[in-house]
Amino acid sequence: MRYKINQVKKILNISEDTLRYFDNKKLIRSKRDSNNNYRYFSSDDINKIFAYKMYRGLLFHMKDAEELISGKPVDNLEHMLQSQLQVIKKEQEYMEGAKRHIELLVEKIKQYQQFRGGFEIVTSPNCFFHGNQTDHYFRVEDETFNRSYKLLNSMPHIWPSFCYDPDKKDEDYQYSFGYGYYDEEEPPINGLTYLPARKSLYTFFTMENSLADKVEEILAEAEKFCEENGYVTRGKVYGNLLHEMQEKDKLIRLCDIYIPIRDK
Repeated sequence: MRYKINQVKKILNISEDTLRYFDNKKLIRSKRDSNNNYRYFSSDDINKIFAYKMYRGLLFHMKDAEELISGKPVDNLEHMLQSQLQVIKKEQEYMEGAKRHIELLVEKIKQYQQFRGGFEIVTSPNCFFHGNQTDHYFRVEDETFNRSYKLLNSMPHIWPSFCYDPDKKDEDYQYSFGYGYYDEEEPPINGLTYLPARKSLYTFFTMENSLADKVEEILAEAEKFCEENGYVTRGKVYGNLLHEMQEKDKLIRLCDIYIPIRDK
């Protein structure tokens, strides 16, 4: 049986331009009726277009989907299917990581919306930190650039982060902005600052200008909290930039912060 263009469009829910594309690519072979000059398509044509739509639905690229319906041997089909499984596996891993990142960010934003000040005692997450910016400028050493390039390929596991290192007092990089890599596995590159999970004070803050000034203010509050509750602060402090917002012509940065503590 043969089918007119309008019938094929309805059967497959595709446009006339798409049919013309397949025809021009010789993936199907419509025939013209010399009596009325109509183009007609066969059942085989329709099934081939459906197969193409199926492979596209399985996330094959256009060229690969076209190759899969071009009549190649079944061994070629198996190889392409196995390769696509690996592509989808990587996509799934990425999507799972993106889902976790978004869920955690949503959780933090909800916490902030209910935030009334003070500290919560939590276990901080494992973090590997790469600092590439101070309060005032980006670091321009080749080593810093190279680490940045490599770490940016680790989406969606990295966050815009900062770190304060009390052991680098009076150094430019005592307060650093950069990227925090959050994952239970080993970091993707060497040379990152390891910030292990620890008992910590956790809170939120907003800042307009200097990270150093704001963290000093929060650390003073943390010292008071520790004195009243039998703790002392310890080690590197770090956190994340959760959002930037414009308020009355000022750029406001919303951050969270982990301050490691131990019992006296």
